[in-house]
Amino acid sequence: SSPSAGSTFVAPATIAINATAADSDGTVSKVDFYQGTTLIGTDTTAPFSFNWTSVGAGGYSLTAKATDDRGGTTTSGAVAVTVNNPVPTVSISSPTPGTIFNAPATVAISASASVGVGTISKVDFYQGTTLIGTATAAPFNFNWNNVGAGSYNLTATATASTGTVATSTAVAVTVNALPTVSIVAPTASSVFTAPGTIGMTASAA
Repeated sequence: SSPSAGSTFVAPATIAINATAADSDGTVSKVDFYQGTTLIGTDTTAPFSFNWTSVGAGGYSLTAKATDDRGGTTTSGAVAVTVNNPVPTVSISSPTPGTIFNAPATVAISASASVGVGTISKVDFYQGTTLIGTATAAPFNFNWNNVGAGSYNLTATATASTGTVATSTAVAVTVNALPTVSIVAPTASSVFTAPGTIGMTASAA
């Protein structure tokens, strides 16, 4: 009766299996629960149930076999369920959204990532759709160097050892261009007679 066919779980899963069984001319003495041909549990009293624990990722076919007080048996139809590996969680801890840098900037990017089963094998750092760096061990950090003026959207993608992948929420940052300034006049090495008046002209943008 449960789980229903097509149910999905996240590893390591606990799957509560429930079966209904009756015997018209006697009693049900036990219900055996199977995964494929493997016996995984037995219940001798109604309601017939079994908690299958610590189930790893994979596809499974569950059946229940009822045995009555005279030794007769009947096996239920199979119920297919799937246990998936957990998806990692990942977020960018720095910089914070809206941070402003000055060009040419060094943007220190840090991400936190974890997963319920397995380990984090790598964290990739992206600007838009462009991969800009990778960290393969915690703490997951990357320094993005010589960043020119512009607006950027940073994300981090975590890959678990089980193969599942997750992407963080984007963090928007801005790199401003610093002003440029130079002295146009007087020119370098100009000579004046004291007491002199030196006219100075600068170019700035």
